[in-house]
This record gives sequence, structure tokens and C-alpha cells, in this order.
Amino acid sequence: MQRTFLNAIRVVKRHLEWAVTNRIGPLAISIILLTISFRFAGAPLTGAVNVSSPVLYRNNPVGTNPYVTTFPISKNSSDFTPFVLYPASNKTVWVVTIKPPQAQIVNFTIGGKPHPVYNLTNAIPSDIFYDQKRNRVWFLENDSLAYYDASKGYTTIEHMFPGGSPQYMTNDTYGRIWITLLGSNQVVAYDPSGIVPPQFFDAPVASASLQGITIGPDGTIWFAETTAKRIGHIIPCLTGSCNVTDYGPPPSVEIAFPIQLAVDRGGVVWFTDHGRGQFGSFNPSTGEWRVFGIGYCSETYNPDCPVGLPNAISLDSNGMIWFSEHFAGRVAKYDPTAGSLTEYFVPATTIPYVWWMWPGPGNLVWFTAFGLGDIGYVNASLPVPISIRAEVEKVKVEQGTSQVIPASIMDQAGGPVYLNVSTNGHDGPFGSPPLLYGFAIPSQIGPTANPVSATFRVSAAWAADPGERYVTLTAYNNNVAVNAFVTVNVTLTTLPFIFRTTAPYMSVGFASSIGLGSLALYVFSQPKNSGKEQDKRKNATNTDPDMKEEIYNISRGLGLSRQKSPRRLVTWLRCNSPRRTTYSNNLRPHK
Repeated sequence: MQRTFLNAIRVVKRHLEWAVTNRIGPLAISIILLTISFRFAGAPLTGAVNVSSPVLYRNNPVGTNPYVTTFPISKNSSDFTPFVLYPASNKTVWVVTIKPPQAQIVNFTIGGKPHPVYNLTNAIPSDIFYDQKRNRVWFLENDSLAYYDASKGYTTIEHMFPGGSPQYMTNDTYGRIWITLLGSNQVVAYDPSGIVPPQFFDAPVASASLQGITIGPDGTIWFAETTAKRIGHIIPCLTGSCNVTDYGPPPSVEIAFPIQLAVDRGGVVWFTDHGRGQFGSFNPSTGEWRVFGIGYCSETYNPDCPVGLPNAISLDSNGMIWFSEHFAGRVAKYDPTAGSLTEYFVPATTIPYVWWMWPGPGNLVWFTAFGLGDIGYVNASLPVPISIRAEVEKVKVEQGTSQVIPASIMDQAGGPVYLNVSTNGHDGPFGSPPLLYGFAIPSQIGPTANPVSATFRVSAAWAADPGERYVTLTAYNNNVAVNAFVTVNVTLTTLPFIFRTTAPYMSVGFASSIGLGSLALYVFSQPKNSGKEQDKRKNATNTDPDMKEEIYNISRGLGLSRQKSPRRLVTWLRCNSPRRTTYSNNLRPHK
């Protein structure tokens, strides 16, 4: 019964996060989704129910992960569970725990027990950060900005934003706190010192559902216009007429729900797409948009793993891009220099729901797993003994055909490594046939001291959109997944229309085999008849304008003369049909 209940919750969450989030307008998106996670139809609001029970988790054996350490926060399934956090040191972290409609501000230090310092009623803080200079823990409470003074032990409501519904915040080098206001569709700059009054900036798009906000290395502000599918930009100034603009992707780049942002050292804006299993970037200098699918994730680890839904994103002290994979239950690191993605699995026997993460001191990346009632960290200092390298940067795949991508994999992890392919959210839509898909040969390799060659076969469906995009090549074990990205350029098919199939998984080889075989079977399997019957059939062919016109149209479409007979037409097709797989000169599979 409990499993059925949890499955029902998962179905509702999937439906909302994949469909409703594109149309909900100025609602408190994160709070709605969170409420769905903890409530279900028929469950009373006064009795909190976790998506997955910490008791269930602790009563079952859980595999360990050498890169990941977790700490229990929830005592049982009806206790407060961690939502968002911010590390204060390599041992201490501040956590917002929730049991809707209640919440707590909790101090946790490694070696001790969780210590609640402030209780909230009818409030779910969506963001928190620690101000080391003032020793304050800032958080958003309903329509207000508040802080807990860790030195004096009291809480203060700093400023009210009536109807503002603050969502997320960041602080700049001047000590100002920048906040997205979902309700009023504004960004506000607040100076805790009181020297400069609050500055309000209207979003360029009406009802944009403002969410994540961050500051770039040049001091400018970037924010997510979630339902508008755009990224906003503010150049701070001392007047109320600062430059506010926004940017949207071209039609060839599809994003569904940009929710959080981070800016790397080169000024490139990175975002998570919480409506798809993808993340991406926007380069303000060049105008280039890119979207990457997260690494392949098997349902054997987590039934919701393929959905992904990246959420929190931030930069660490080494310039690495980190983000949480909410439904996949992983914490991911993208290296913008190497162009590689590493994903760390949170050990669990049920869905972890890794909603939030944040890099902290000591090269530790902290996260919340509210599906487990735990917090934890990834030790980014530990080397990963698995690597993958694509032997090519770009391949061309015709609609309805497949292409091979050679790769080199190293496995020094002491166990098997599995190989597979994933795509971005558009090419691999949840609940629909994929437009781009693939597999690896071999699909598994054992430990080796030397690189092993493998072939990833990528296929494009007939309906795949022409143009360039990335596919993700994944090598993974139970603890970690490493990924390489390859550009795939899908081109229009050259196969005649009559030999195409509407089945999305069909490739040219299989489709043409069916087409040729059917035509040949029809032409050559006719029973041998008397000369009189043959003469009748010949006369019918010569005098039937519809049949002659059909043969003519097929022949002309293939570049043949009008006089080609059905038998000669089939012979031509046999000799000129495309191969099952096309190869460029340097992309033949390894022997």
C-alpha cells in the first residue's frame, strides 16, 4: 500500500513538472512542487507525509559510495526533512528543514546532532545563505527577507516586500542582497547597511515567473525568467534607470524551464532546465546557446532517473560547474575547460530526490536529499578512476539512418563499467518516442590498465529535426558516471518517400529492406500463368493509365527513364539501396 502511494505521488510530480510548469504563470513554483512531494490527494494537511520514508531507507541495506557521505536529519517519516542548505565551513552547514506548512532553520556540524535554531509557521523558505562577515544566516520567509544572528542567537525580519513572494537571492561584493520577486515580477537590490534604499527592477517580460539569480565576475546580475524561457540581465547602477534586458535561445535550441543560474570565470551563463533532463549555457559575448543532456541514468537505480530535472547550480572555487539532478538523485560536476560531465550517485534504496546542492570549503559539495531525510556532501578531491573520450567531435546522421562514434574508455575502478547514450530533452522527450537514440558496443567493459575501444551507435528518427545538437556518451558504475559530448548534425533524408516508415525507431537499412522486399515479393511471386493470362495482364498494364503513371512517378523520383519496367525498377533499387549504417571516412568502427 505504501509503495502504491509513493508511486502515485511520483506520477503526479512527473505530470506537474513536465506539463503544468510551462503554463502556471506567476505561482510559487518551487513551493507548489514541494507541496506535491509531501502531500497527496486525500492526505490531511496537518499530517506530513514524506515522498519516501527515511525509516524505509534505514531499515534496508544501502550500498556505500566512496565519493559521497550522508548524514540523517529526519528522525522518522513524519519529521522535518531537509530542503535547501548553505555550507558555512568544511564541517558546518545551515539547513532549511520543512514539514509543510512549517519549517525550521537548522545548524548541523559534523560529529554533532542537527540543532534547530528557529521555527517558522506557514512559511517555506526557498533559499538560504550564510554571511560570514556578519555571521548571519539570511533566508526568505513569505514576503520578507530575514536573518538569524548566529552570534547573538536571535532572528530579525529585515525587510518586507508585500506581495513580492521572494524566491531566490545572491549577494554582491558590496554586501547588497539581490532577490527575485515572483509575485511582483521584479528583481530587488537590498542594502542591509541602509546606505542605499532598495532598488526595484521590472522584468523585461510580463509574468516571467522569476526564479534563480546570480552575480557574474564583472558584477552584473543574471536571473531566470522561467516561464518566459529567457535569461535576464541587470547592469547595476546608482540610479533607478539601470540597463535591464534579457535573452532567449534561437528556435534550434529548445529549453523548457530554466530555473537556476551560475556564471563561470569566462562570463558564460550556465542554467539548469527543470522541465527537461538537461542543462545549458549562454555566451553573452558570442550569443551562442548550447544545451546538453545529462548522463544516461538507468531505471534500475531509480525509476525516475531518466527524467533528471536538474535544479540548483553553482560555481566552486576551482571554476567547476556543479548542479543537482533532482529526480535522477545525483550531484553533477561539469568542467567547462575539458567539456566533460561527472555525476555522483547518492546511495539509496529509494528515490533520493536531490533538490539542492551548494559547493563549500574543503572541496566539499553539500546537498539535500529530501526523499531520504538526509543531507550529505560529495568529496570533489577524490580522483575518479573512470574516463571516457570520444575519438571525434562531430558526426553527420541522415534522418532514418545511424552513425557510429568511436570512443576510448578507461576503467580502473575495480569493477565493471557500463556504456550507454543519452540526448537532450527535445530529442529524448519524456513519455514519447525519442528522435535521437543509441547504444554502445560493447555495453560493458571490465577493469583494465589500458584504454579500451568502444563504438557508440547513434540513430536519428525520420522525424528528427535537421541541425546540430549534442549527444551524451556515458560510462558508469554504481558510484559515478562520466560523460563526453559529441556534436551530431542531423540532415534530411535522401530516401524516396515511398520507402520511409512512420515508426520512429526504424533506420534506413531496415526500412529499405522492408520496402524492397515487399516490392520484390509482389513482382516476383506472382504465379506462373498461361500465355493468354499473361497477355491479358500485359494489355491491362499497357492500357491502365493509373498503373503506368505510378510506375512513371517512382522511376522519375529515382532519376530513371519513363520506360523502366517494374522488374527493372526492382533491380535498380536492389543495386542502389543505402546501407544500414553510413560512415564518414574516419568513422568506421574498430575491428
